[in-house]
Order: sequence, then C-alpha cells, then structure tokens
Amino acid sequence: MKISFIGSAGIPNVYGGFESFLEHCTQVMAKEDHTIWVTCDSNLYIDQRPEFGNVNRLFISVPANGFLSVLHDGLAFIRVFFQSKYIVVLGVSGGIWFPIFRILCDIFRKRLIVNVDGIESRRQKHNFLKKKCLKIFDLTVQLFAHHIIYDNQGLYEYLIPKARLKATCIGYSGDHIIRFENLKIIPSTALTICRIEPENNIELLIEGFLLSSISKYTIVGNWNHSFYGRSLKSRYSSNPRLSLQNPIYDQEKVSEFRESCEYYLHGHSVGGTNPSLVEMLFYDCKIYCFDVNFNRYTAGETVQYFSHPEELKNLLDNPPTVSTNRDLLRTKYSGVTISSMYLKCIAQS
Repeated sequence: MKISFIGSAGIPNVYGGFESFLEHCTQVMAKEDHTIWVTCDSNLYIDQRPEFGNVNRLFISVPANGFLSVLHDGLAFIRVFFQSKYIVVLGVSGGIWFPIFRILCDIFRKRLIVNVDGIESRRQKHNFLKKKCLKIFDLTVQLFAHHIIYDNQGLYEYLIPKARLKATCIGYSGDHIIRFENLKIIPSTALTICRIEPENNIELLIEGFLLSSISKYTIVGNWNHSFYGRSLKSRYSSNPRLSLQNPIYDQEKVSEFRESCEYYLHGHSVGGTNPSLVEMLFYDCKIYCFDVNFNRYTAGETVQYFSHPEELKNLLDNPPTVSTNRDLLRTKYSGVTISSMYLKCIAQS
C-alpha cells in the first residue's frame, strides 16, 4: 500500500505523541513493503534529508502547530495526494478542509482516514473561539472521513453515531523505549515527563509531592512555552526538592530518568491514550495516575489512581502492595501490534 501520514510535526520525534508513534510504527509498516510518506514541519528540522530509515519525508514550510496548523494540513494533503492511495490525517486541525478532501478522494478513488486524537476542544490552553472551532472541526472530520481512528475507549462516547459505525480504537506503542537493566531505582524519587499545561495537573502533582516525605521530584517539560508554565516555574523552582527540567529529546537521557525513578506521576486529565504513560508501562517503577477513565482504560489495575494532592501524598508515603505485572499490556502496546492494527484498518477503510 501507498500510505501518507499528515498533520504531525514530523519524524524523528521533536514534539509529542503522534510524532513518537510515527517515528517507530511507520518503520515497522515500511519493512512490510508498504511505501510510507510522513509530512514534516521544516521549521523544526535542520536535517531535511528525504528519508528517515525506510520512511519518506516531505517538508512543509508552514508550522504544523498553532493557528497555522490549519493551513499546514491543507498544504500537506496537496503534497501527498497524487502519490498516495491512503491518506491518514493525525488530528482535527485541518477539519475545515475535509469536505473538499472527501470529494477529491472519492473522485480519485483514494481513502481518507483520520485519527481524532483527544478531545482538543476541552483543553484549557485554548481560548473560547479556538475551542468552538476545534469542536466544529472535530464534527466535520467525523462526518467526512472514510474511517475514524480513536486511541482510547473513553473517547467512544464523544464520537457521533454515524462515526461510531466506521471507527476503530487503536492506541500507541511503547516497546521502543530503551532499558538499562544495570541501572538501579533510586529510592524516594519521583518523575513526570509531559507538556506543562493546566489539564496535566502539574500544580496538583507538585502539591501532592510536597506534602509527602519523598526526597526528589523531577518534572521534564516545556516550562517556557506559556505563561502558565513560566509562572509555575517561577513559583517552585527554588524548592530544593524539585528539579524542573526543560524538554529532553535525547532518548538515552530520558530513559535514564525513567529507569531510575521509584515513582512516576501522571497527571493527564484530557485526551485519550497518552503515549508517555504507555511508554512508562514498559518500566518497573510504581505509577500513580490522575483518576480519569482515559488513564484507567490505558493502564488498568497495574497502576494506582488519585484525584487530590492528599491522595497522592498518601500513595507516596504509604505505597500499596499490588502487582505491577504489565506483560499483557506490553503485548497490547507493542510496535508490531499497533502497526498491524493500523495496516488492517487502512486496508479495510
């Protein structure tokens, strides 16, 4: 099959979840003799070679994120249209174009698939107007796509009835992580890696940690990206028990942090299956998640849940004795499994 993935920042991953999925799973797809293209935001890459491993890269000069993402998705669609049989759009930013996308795909006998991501219109970082636009875009892509992919069972209720008839639930892979078997867990340490956004409950995590007796809490994220992040960093960076790190894209360094922490704290409350949580399931530390159905669908009973700082404090100071055997989840979230599900979904769209 000739498949294009558009709507992401590109590969290798320098941004987030979609990019992590593309970096690892498209390589698996390409090894099965499928021809894969991924569009990339040229502003993010110094190295703009046309291939990344076995996958072809196409560079778009318009940014893939922010308000220009609408234009980026339209240009990316045009760029891949004539060389692809299947076009997979990641996210709903290009929703305004979907009626046109659908007409063109029907005329030229191509298939239009969309991964609707999380519930973008509920994210606190967006203003009122953007939330309304995203809600309309979400509805439009559900109506006009040939097939819908959603990444968490908790998102099913947000699909319109017509979309549910053509929808498939597919998560993300996590087995691409690096393990350091000789690296020991450092007692009384906690870790979070995420974007610094209100819906990720950063302040709740910090407050719960500070109430506890845990010695060190490292948070890796884009602190300088927003007023929210900068204000939190200004308020807490002087605390000697906290280490507030800027984003790290060196996978070995990230893996060292993950391998050595005793506790991983996950505060995401909006969206679906979070790739960073999936990746942490391949490590052996204790994982404590903010209690929403998305996280429960992702991690099940292999992690513990909290809703308030005091609950997190109690989990940190009095860790429950529960099984953390994650073998079944690790099979479910393997790159081979996820790639196979995508290919089957695309072929049957």
